[in-house]
Amino acid sequence: MAGGPAYSAAELKCGAKLSLVLRRQTGRDGNLPVWSTVDQVTIVKPSPRHELLQPGYCSSSRFPQDFVFALGRMVEQPDGSYRSESVVKAWRADIKRERLAAIPVDGLLCAVDPAD
Repeated sequence: MAGGPAYSAAELKCGAKLSLVLRRQTGRDGNLPVWSTVDQVTIVKPSPRHELLQPGYCSSSRFPQDFVFALGRMVEQPDGSYRSESVVKAWRADIKRERLAAIPVDGLLCAVDPAD
């Protein structure tokens, strides 16, 4: 989004609940960016092993251009890589509407290649 505002997402933890927060940069305080929350989703983990899987590891065939978050587990595979399992929910950052939109979990994959 050339020339537009910068966006960021953050995961905030509060006990058994998580909050996924979408923020827009609204200014600067010296060298530091100032962020304003534009949307937030509260997440209850179905089990202690579930975690919020980040966009750096996740992609959706339905929304290939969007940043995607998922609630699931990463499980080590025989080749040393990790793949998502038990994904129960997923969201995409809908920058145009400035919101976190729930998306179907089918067509979603979170993966980490084995360490070299």
